[in-house]
Amino acid sequence: MKILLWIVFIAILLLGLRVLNIAKARQRDNARRSSTVPPPEPMIRCACCGVYLPQKDAIAGPAGLTCGEPACLRPR
Repeated sequence: MKILLWIVFIAILLLGLRVLNIAKARQRDNARRSSTVPPPEPMIRCACCGVYLPQKDAIAGPAGLTCGEPACLRPR
């Protein structure tokens, strides 16, 4: 009778640990999903050298939007 009681006790303990582990895994998944990824920035191509860069970093040059390198900012 004592052995059966210990088996039931251990089974309940393992079941409780399993439920706790599942709950923690769900919290981790929810936290991972809720972390927002910023939207991608529009990219443009430098009119001089052809390098792609974010539109917000582009500088107006004589040939159009450029990357800002000195060679690309000089008039041709």
